[in-house]
Amino acid sequence: MVKKYIDCRSAGTPLLALMIFIVSSCAPSRAVIDRSAMDKLFWPGPPEKPRISYLWSVSELSETTPGRMLGIFAGTPESETSDPSSSHRLLRPYSCFVDEAGDLYITDTGAFRVTIISTKEGTSRNILRAGDEEFLSPIGVVVFKGKLYVSDSSLKKVFILDKGGKLVGKFEGEFERPTSLALSAETGVIYVADTLAHRVYLYSPEGKRLGNIGKHGSEKGEFNYPTHLWVDGQGRLYVTDSLNSRIEIFSSRGDFEEMFGTLGDALGNLDKPKGVATDSDGNIYVVDSINDMVKIFDRSGRLLLVFGQQGTGFGQFWLPSGIFIDKANVIYVADTYNGRLQAFRYLGSK
Repeated sequence: MVKKYIDCRSAGTPLLALMIFIVSSCAPSRAVIDRSAMDKLFWPGPPEKPRISYLWSVSELSETTPGRMLGIFAGTPESETSDPSSSHRLLRPYSCFVDEAGDLYITDTGAFRVTIISTKEGTSRNILRAGDEEFLSPIGVVVFKGKLYVSDSSLKKVFILDKGGKLVGKFEGEFERPTSLALSAETGVIYVADTLAHRVYLYSPEGKRLGNIGKHGSEKGEFNYPTHLWVDGQGRLYVTDSLNSRIEIFSSRGDFEEMFGTLGDALGNLDKPKGVATDSDGNIYVVDSINDMVKIFDRSGRLLLVFGQQGTGFGQFWLPSGIFIDKANVIYVADTYNGRLQAFRYLGSK
């Protein structure tokens, strides 16, 4: 289907209009997964025993470039014929989630959409709206029992969609700025970080509000602009307490357990941390967006390892945001301003 931003009147002839229709409707939706550096990069480097290996990256969502071809056919620059939501590339990937089937869900704030990539088949598709509302700033995404949950910070809503993208519900209650989502696979509880309200809300899969954690402050269990969330295999909740420069950890009941992190320039400090996740050994991964790296800590907050640096090469980052670790210890990092998602693997401590 020709996107609304393309003026077919500029095509000039019926033949050219037909070419535009063919290009826009037949272009394959197959993501280009770049594995050329797979298992060639490791952290730490030799002679140390490696703990993290590089796997692949994805930025191209189609093997063709329909936006550019349409611009050529229509005689207009790509910038004038392209709608960001129809871009063949990731633009500003922010958060990610991998479901049991191996499908990768990416919120893209630059393209106003959720992109779904099958890591097994290599195909991709986009969800641009929830019912009658087009996404403006999709941030958080999780999947539970065939339902897709997406937060939009500008629309101030959390939507419930089926796998086909049909709107089937919304979370009750008002939000000031809903951002990250996290899922407890055991209980089905879905956590929502409301950044401007300085709270984390708990919801049932049906969208009923069950309670909340925290308030504005700097004491234990309080938040100063919480942004990213994670739930580990034991049901513990990890909260990136962004402007308090720390990670707070809560029990599955919502009780405060511990925290780590302080503001500073040392490698083990945190400065406006973003994504957080844990691997199968309980190591805690924190995205240090400002320094373009991922830092790995133990439960006590002791720095164990750092990987990544500023750049555009394999294993390098430019203002990364979200992180997700699946059951196979594959680490997915939203490399936001490089317009791509990169995958790594935790090799274990033994």
